[in-house]
Amino acid sequence: MISKSLFVLTKYHTDLYNDDFLLLLKVLETVTPKVKVDSRLPAIDSRANFALFLVDAAYSSCSELLNEEIIDLAKSNHVALYNATPTKVHEQTALLANIKGIIYKNDEPENTFKGVRRILSGELWFCRKTMSKTLSELVQQVPNFVKTPQTDLVSLNVLTAREKSVISLLAKGAKNEDIANTLNISCHTVKTHIYSAFRKTKSRNRIELANWAQRFMPAASIVTR
Repeated sequence: MISKSLFVLTKYHTDLYNDDFLLLLKVLETVTPKVKVDSRLPAIDSRANFALFLVDAAYSSCSELLNEEIIDLAKSNHVALYNATPTKVHEQTALLANIKGIIYKNDEPENTFKGVRRILSGELWFCRKTMSKTLSELVQQVPNFVKTPQTDLVSLNVLTAREKSVISLLAKGAKNEDIANTLNISCHTVKTHIYSAFRKTKSRNRIELANWAQRFMPAASIVTR
């Protein structure tokens, strides 16, 4: 067993007495008896007490799950998604956001236990195809990683406020239709902004653009309204 606690971040309407949720807790308690359940994250100065944060992904898309709070949490803590639905979660987006793994709603208890243990031991819990594809696409970007900070600053400065908003949502896994609805613009306009962002950031596809955003766009520069 591990010495630190596990933190389960639920939604406000989560039924804590649901059979599936109780089964999850039993699985986690085989890893450590110290499991904290709450609908709010603990104070920042106490987060180091937790070995892993499990975030409820039920019925949520990546753009909803990977908000600024969760992305910041994942920068310095082990974070995994649980109760996920395959059609709602984009594994590559989660992986690029430094999420350590995804546990799906219908996973067997043995698989959940194995995933949690692997993550706690420093491994990633994603399917091999996702990790291989993501690594391959990142390797192709190696020449872009040697750009000087000044070049990246220029790329950021030439982006319009609306382009930054579109890129921000895209980096969180939102589809064109979701971006259009959030920003109250047409899908055609979204595509125009994305193609313009490709050109200005020298990105060849959505994955490269999302990765660029996570590396070079500070949260303060992102306008989402």
